[in-house]
Amino acid sequence: MGISRRGFVVRLARLGAASIAVPALAACAAPPIARETPRLRRIGYLSGNARASVDLLSEPFRRELRELGYLEGRDIALDFRIADNAVDRLPGLAAELVAIPVAVLVAEAAPAQLAARDATSTIPTVLVLATDPVGQGLVATLGRPGGNITGVTTSSEAVSGKRIELLKEMVPGLRRVGVIWNANNAAMLRLVQETERAGRALGLETVVFGIREPDELDAAVATIAAQHLDGFVMLPGLSIIRDFRQVPELAAKHRLPQAYSDIEIAKAGGLMHLGANFAAMHRRAAGLVDKILKGARPADLPVEQPTEFDLVVNLAMAERLGLPVPDSILRQATELVR
Repeated sequence: MGISRRGFVVRLARLGAASIAVPALAACAAPPIARETPRLRRIGYLSGNARASVDLLSEPFRRELRELGYLEGRDIALDFRIADNAVDRLPGLAAELVAIPVAVLVAEAAPAQLAARDATSTIPTVLVLATDPVGQGLVATLGRPGGNITGVTTSSEAVSGKRIELLKEMVPGLRRVGVIWNANNAAMLRLVQETERAGRALGLETVVFGIREPDELDAAVATIAAQHLDGFVMLPGLSIIRDFRQVPELAAKHRLPQAYSDIEIAKAGGLMHLGANFAAMHRRAAGLVDKILKGARPADLPVEQPTEFDLVVNLAMAERLGLPVPDSILRQATELVR
């Protein structure tokens, strides 16, 4: 469905008494009928993540906008501001988008969302990959956000607990587990805590590694191997990797079982992934943008929670590690990578 247009505007000159007597002159004097050009709506997209990650994740968002009838350059313009892991740049980048000004601001992941909140209390803002919007003071409640912010949350806390359960199911001898998290994003601490809680319930010892850049990630995996941990869980971390193969290759080298929050890493060689479908979340964010452009207020749009989850198992990595995949996991898998 396209955005609404106002069609033709006809301007009528006021006709004086003389125009009645001389209609031809009045017709010449009247301004011509004019077509009003559609108004281009600008959408800001703010992210602190790595550029490659943003390019990947924003594509379903753009594709959904096209499906909804919006053409870039005709109906909308997308203004990207990407900090590329330099999160201290986000306040300035948010201010740039506010100054344009954009009609809607999309904020991807917690650091960008906090910057967007601080930059404007009036421009409608749509969150995507939000982990704890209520706890971070972004919205009043999920059902009634209030203010100028709504969006889509990951519901990652419950999934974080399930992820370590699945790793234990895959590796029955699991006792000590590394937990790798993106220390550039303070909101991830909630996921770390939930992972640790689930680990304790399973009788596991967890060792936490906060990572800020790809080189630190190399060192963390090497340390996990040197300390003879039995495997590791990696929380959302597309912004702290060089490429999708980086961690799986290190894990295979050290023969470490792994579970990931990011589906792309599992598809590139990682053992398994459990998490919300990020592509679906970005499509739903586009749907919220559509509603706002048509006049809806963010305060009246509940923050949405994911309904689609993926469990991806990489059979090739399982074979490299000498791990038989239990039937219970195969039955739950949404995708098997061979």
